Amino acid sequence: MENIMIIVPHEDDEVLMAGGIIEQAVKDGKKVTVVIATNGDYEGTDRETGSVRLPESMEGLKVLGISSEDIIFMGYADTGMNGEESFLYSLYYEKEESRIHKGHCSDTTYGTQNKKDFHSDYYGREGEYTRKNFKEDLRTILMIKKPDTIFTTSLEDIHGDHSGLYLFVTEILKEEKAKGYIPALYSGVAHSKAGDDIWPERSGEIVPFSCPPDFDKGTLKWEERVSFPVPESMRSKDLSRNRKAEALSKHVHALKDDAVEFLYAFIKADEVFWEIKER
Repeated sequence: MENIMIIVPHEDDEVLMAGGIIEQAVKDGKKVTVVIATNGDYEGTDRETGSVRLPESMEGLKVLGISSEDIIFMGYADTGMNGEESFLYSLYYEKEESRIHKGHCSDTTYGTQNKKDFHSDYYGREGEYTRKNFKEDLRTILMIKKPDTIFTTSLEDIHGDHSGLYLFVTEILKEEKAKGYIPALYSGVAHSKAGDDIWPERSGEIVPFSCPPDFDKGTLKWEERVSFPVPESMRSKDLSRNRKAEALSKHVHALKDDAVEFLYAFIKADEVFWEIKER
């Protein structure tokens, strides 16, 4: 793992799922790029309210040693969690590749005043919310950066943006495999079928992740997981001295009263992924 890319749907997923992997890779002198597909703007009403989570990701990743130059905002919409409500899931299954999908805040890609979305930066104009644009933006990012290792979300995740993103990533990699590009791919779960109120387990201890109830009924098997131990900086029970907790604390808009317990439950002794070899 010399050139790593973390591809996630929403601001905070990068810290929850791979904060330890990111910090350790940076310390080891590896190249790390973080790609965030949507603006997490499902509660926004316009671009001003829709872009508030983007600077929070930059601040959280700064804690882990990532500069803004190594963060890519794709600038697409976040419209909900379930099936057809999810932007990326519905976009993946869109049969008309040039049909525009509208978000709550925009129907074209956008970033912040200080950091453009990828499409605007690369093409000099915003990209319409179409299946074609999203897929080609993600393909272009991959072809520019050519990571040898990719961490992303899973088909087993019940959030449609997470499973939809996985489908886009694997579709692109399958096409690029024929051209000789075959990076290692790791897939992880943030929202298990057990439900966010049950998993991750709330033990209050810095212990490894436990298997979600009924998890093995899906396509992934717990015993086949790859466990990445977090750095020592993320092992303190005192959250004021825990680097992952510090990075997560920057995500003010995600840390709502009904979400705090769930989000801090990701502060564990490891981070868990599955290597996806068949694609």
